[in-house]
Parts: sequence; structure tokens; C-alpha cells
Amino acid sequence: MIQYKKSLISKNIKEIKKKKWYNQRFDGCINLIWMISEVEMRPEKRKMKGGNFTSHFGIFKNDTADWYIDMVDIKRVTNLFLQKAKKENDFSKRLIKKWQKDEKAFIYDCEKIEKIDVSKLSLIELKKRYLSFADVYRNAISSSSLIDGFALGTDEIIQKEINKLLDKKGIKRGRGVIFSYLTAPVHQSFINEAELALLKIAFKISQDKKINEIFKDNRLKDILKKIKLSKNFSCMIEQHQKKYFWTKNNYYDNNILTVKDFIKEIKVLLVNNIDIRKEIKRINRTPINNKIRKQKLIKKLRLSNFLKNLLEISEDFTHWQDERKKMTFHFTHFCSLFLAEIGKRMNYNLDQMKYLTSVEVLNLFDNKKINALELNNRKKKSLVYQKNDFYEILSGRKAEETIKKIFVAVGKREVNDFRGLPASSGKVCGKVKIIKSVKEIDKVNKGDILVAVMTRPDYIMGIKRASAIITDEGGVTCHAAIISRELGIPCVIGTKIATKVLKDGDLIEVNANHGVITVVKRN
Repeated sequence: MIQYKKSLISKNIKEIKKKKWYNQRFDGCINLIWMISEVEMRPEKRKMKGGNFTSHFGIFKNDTADWYIDMVDIKRVTNLFLQKAKKENDFSKRLIKKWQKDEKAFIYDCEKIEKIDVSKLSLIELKKRYLSFADVYRNAISSSSLIDGFALGTDEIIQKEINKLLDKKGIKRGRGVIFSYLTAPVHQSFINEAELALLKIAFKISQDKKINEIFKDNRLKDILKKIKLSKNFSCMIEQHQKKYFWTKNNYYDNNILTVKDFIKEIKVLLVNNIDIRKEIKRINRTPINNKIRKQKLIKKLRLSNFLKNLLEISEDFTHWQDERKKMTFHFTHFCSLFLAEIGKRMNYNLDQMKYLTSVEVLNLFDNKKINALELNNRKKKSLVYQKNDFYEILSGRKAEETIKKIFVAVGKREVNDFRGLPASSGKVCGKVKIIKSVKEIDKVNKGDILVAVMTRPDYIMGIKRASAIITDEGGVTCHAAIISRELGIPCVIGTKIATKVLKDGDLIEVNANHGVITVVKRN
């Protein structure tokens, strides 16, 4: 575990300002980000030499986080993979196998904890169980520096290699579409797996006239009562809830979806007469179609072995990244149960517990407590800096003043067109809605263009209403790239400036065939 070091930030302020950082934004708190960042910085044999990160910093404000990764770290990890791609086939598959045992151990531990009532554990047992669970989780997700290092550092390299090949072949048109097809995912995401499972239940209900009428003609509370009379359908929905209750979690919220939540979703499908069979077929076919298109293009373009290997790593890591996200969302759930119980016994509420580091949580058991006011201040605004084996956290006015020193204020630029990577092809025009947190997702109306630093799985309801997605950050394996292809909507990623130069209500054109965004009319 990394240790606290006073004045770490002030002694490194010049270096922090000078460095280039990769910005990620999400709903998050210090505690749930901490273990990921800890293991990203942990060297270990299976990562390869140089496969760990060496510094991070993060700004937390009212349960949202701006997390920054050192671009030097990203480039170093990227280069490790570039070297492997030049020499070895199937490298990513062999690498992934090194974590499979630990990933299975984490899922097994979750199943064990599900059967435990943490409120009945003694203080010693509670500490032991929390520590054990945290260690199992760390081992399962210590691959994060490799996944993020590759995903965030290779998108432009892959695009450059593709363009080089197309130049040789004299292909000038449709480059954005070719890039999108070659980098498309060939596995179902966990969001789609959950949606498919619910659609199949909804389809069975639609085929049963009596049950279908219950859903269409009754209020939710009446459906809940009447559905219990049908043991078959009641059991189906309950099993679905047990399997997918965690899918709307993030790095802060433990959103436990109930049977009522899933019944509500089924009711919407049935009342709106959605062609459920067609939707099931579309979701099932998307990764298959992606694979067919990709294989045809690879054969037609005669890709170099180096480029084929890069695309294969990207393909494998897209799936691996999705599996990691599943684990982090499970961790949000079970860790929140532990934090709530520890906090209850130590006179902290859950919100305050979420702003402790993992080291500080363990210190509570030795009666080394932190003032609740400090934790409240961290929630309002805090700055975290990690370098090698050390960290420091500033809160309140100190954090505010230091953040201003790091980010020298600049005027907003008037930019009327800019570029990014074309993650999913298409061309649309629509109004901008800038999303900084999942709490703002209801801002997005049908046909709006969702603009964010990056998207997260819990943005899904807004993404489904959007006509296109634009992000500041994100590589070809990022969430926005994956989900936009699955939904068939245009997406441009890695613009770096979208959230800075656009504002809510701007009318813009997104040409994701070429990765170009044009402002049609300012709000």
C-alpha cells in the first residue's frame, strides 16, 4: 500500500504543471478509485517490466472525479505492446490468461460475501473480511495499467498505420468507416448481455396474452402484486434481478436495481410496442456482423502482421476491459456494504467513508481516526496526488488554491470545427448536451448530441436517446466507441477539446465518417 507523505504536492508542483496528463471524468469517490490506482502503480512480473504507472492525480468534487494519468506512463506501456505486436502473435491472449485465476477468485469471493450478514461479524472478523476482499480485488484488477496504457495510447498509432496502408493502395474515400470497421468490438458488452436477457423475458411475456395484459393495463404496484401469481414469470424476473442488480453502478453509487426497476423496463417495452424479436436479433447480430466485416476488410486490404496484431490486442482488450468494469461494479456494491458497516461502528456515515483511502479505513480499526469535517471537505473538493510509493490529499481551501496553480485559467476558445477519431460512422445534426455526471443524464433528449470528457456504462439511458456521441478522451476500446457501434450511432472520440469549446444548445454537425465536428449555430 502506498503511504502518506506530507508536502508531496508542494514539492512536485512544478513537475505536475509541466507534465502532460490524460484526463478521465466519472462519478467517483476517493475510496473506490484508490485500489485501482494503487495496483496500477504496483510492479509485478506478469505486467512486464515497465508495465506499471508511476503517478496520478485526481480532483474530487461532490462525488464526481477528474482523474489524470501521466502521459509518460501511457506512452511507455504503449511501447511495450508495440514491440510485442512486431514480434509475437496471440500475445494478448497469453497475457490475459495470467489474470484468469485471480478474476475467478474475485467472483467466487463476491458469491461468498453475498451469503454473509456483515452486521453480525465481530470487529476483528469485519476487518479480516474487508482486508481479504480488498486483496482479492487488487490481484484481479492489477492489469489495469496494461489495459489503460494500451487503450489510451494506441488509437492514433492504429489510425496512422491504417492510413499508411490506405495511402499505399491509393484509397482516399471512406477512411473513417474503414477505421471504425477494423476497430469494432466482436464480443457482447455486459450492458448488452443484461439487455438481451431482459428482452428475452419481455418477449416471453409478450407471447402470453394474460401476462401481457397485466403489464400493459396496470400500474407498477399492481403488476408487482399480480406477477407473483405467475411463479414462472415471477421467478424469471427475480433471477434476472439477482444476476444484474449491479449494472447501473459507478465509482461512487451503489445502485441496487430491484425487481420493480426491471418490471418498469419490461412495461415500457410492451406499452410502446417495441419489436422485441427484432431488437434481440439486432443485438445478437452486431458483434457477429462486426467480425464478418472486419475479416473481409483484413483479407481485402492485406494488412501487415504488425497491424493485424495491434487490432487483435485491441479486440481482446476491449473484452478484457469490459470484464474488468464488471468486477469494479461488483466491488462498488460489496465494498459499500463493508464501508457502511465499518462507518456505523466508527461513527461515520457512508458518504464520509467513501472519502477515506484504503489505508485510512484499516487505520480506523486501530483507533486512528480522521476528523469527520476533513472528510466532508474532501467530498466538497479535494486534490489527490500519488507518486511511486507515496500520496498526499489536500481538501478545502488548500485544494482550491493548489488546483488554481496547476490549471492556469485560459479564455474559452471560439472554435467552429475540430476533429477526433471516428469510432462509429455516420453523419447527423443536433443540439449539444454536455454531461459531466450521470446525475445530468436526463438533460439528453431524443436526437441531442451527447458530449462528455468520456462516457461510462451508467450513461446508457442518455446515450440511447442521443443521435451521436462526442468525447474529449477515449481510445478505440473505450465505452463510447463500443456502445456507439452496438447502437449504430455516429461517434467521434479523442477530440481533446469538445467539452471546452462547445456549450449546451449549440447546433452542430457530426461527420463521424471523417471524424469532423462543425458548429452550425452557437446558442
